[in-house]
Amino acid sequence: MERWFRYERLVGLKIFITMIAIFFFMFIFVLCISIAWVNGIDFMKKNHPDYKGEDFLNWDKMKKYENDLYK
Repeated sequence: MERWFRYERLVGLKIFITMIAIFFFMFIFVLCISIAWVNGIDFMKKNHPDYKGEDFLNWDKMKKYENDLYK
């Protein structure tokens, strides 16, 4: 009976270590994405301070379309 308990502890430990490794790699992956995103925002702020992103979303065209549509 004692052997079963040792095996059960060993399997539980392997699962726990695997879980910790997966969380560690997920954390590293999200950290890399976050750092890249912040660096991109900082780059845009330094090199293009007047850019507001309005042309990306075509807000001007949508406003003109809505104004023409609801006249």
